Amino acid sequence: MSYFMEVAMLDFRKPLTRIIPLALLVSFTAPGQKKSEEPRRWVLGASEIKTVSSTITHKDYELIINLPSGYAKETSRRYPVFYFCDGYYDFPLITMIYYDQLFDKTAPECILVGFSYRGENLDYGPLRGHDLTPTAVAEAPTTGGGPDYLRVIESEFIPYVESHYRVDTAFRALGGSSLGGLFTLYAMFTRPTLFKAYIAVSPAAMWDRGWPVIAEEMYHQQHKDLPVSLYMTGAEKEFSESPAFIEGIKFLGNLLKKRDYQGFRYQFRILDDSYHASSKPEGYTRGMQFIFAPLVGQK
Repeated sequence: MSYFMEVAMLDFRKPLTRIIPLALLVSFTAPGQKKSEEPRRWVLGASEIKTVSSTITHKDYELIINLPSGYAKETSRRYPVFYFCDGYYDFPLITMIYYDQLFDKTAPECILVGFSYRGENLDYGPLRGHDLTPTAVAEAPTTGGGPDYLRVIESEFIPYVESHYRVDTAFRALGGSSLGGLFTLYAMFTRPTLFKAYIAVSPAAMWDRGWPVIAEEMYHQQHKDLPVSLYMTGAEKEFSESPAFIEGIKFLGNLLKKRDYQGFRYQFRILDDSYHASSKPEGYTRGMQFIFAPLVGQK
């Protein structure tokens, strides 16, 4: 099996215990509760789920949205938005990280929007494998839907959010991990001004013979500026069976350090003693601190 198929398979084999129900509910039995009673439910924050039916891909998507606590009362206030891939997996995690950042005053109040799919008992592996990859590879023929998915985000997701919520259109950010990180880089190199800031956690930088490196080189040949913020990480112990994964991240990370793009805020970090999926909490925490620093008066 080739490296690219290995990466695809590794990325798609999500343990069932990690699949978070979109209702985002955790049931428990209170002390003294009768067995015949319905269990109480714990609802995560001020979250809601909205359906967007795409005229581009003819698919039904869901946007998992968390609103700031003061949203209903401060009716004249507008908020920056942090969009992120894999909302069906990572919405609880990123919401928790966001509230920690609010407590530490390292992030402003903002709207969180996680990308998801509508339907019951979905297999997210093939869905994300198609939508989050910028090109198709022979070893994984259902990949390569990234261009259409980016069109959906630009033409349908963002307009939906900005027409239904009080959004500060001057600042929107995009984040993703693994294939989501690959997609985040794809969006930055092809539609850089669509978002003001990007977080790429352990991106699949070696996808399709190092596509992100090729895309960066093509961008560099045509542009002197890259007026965005990018925070990118790699985990020291990404995939022992595929060492090229971390090497690809390091190569791209160091390449971007050498560029002199005008207006480019950039930070790259290898997370010590960390693994691929479990590096997300630290990656997103440090990433949010970095991209939101200009909004909270920090350097």
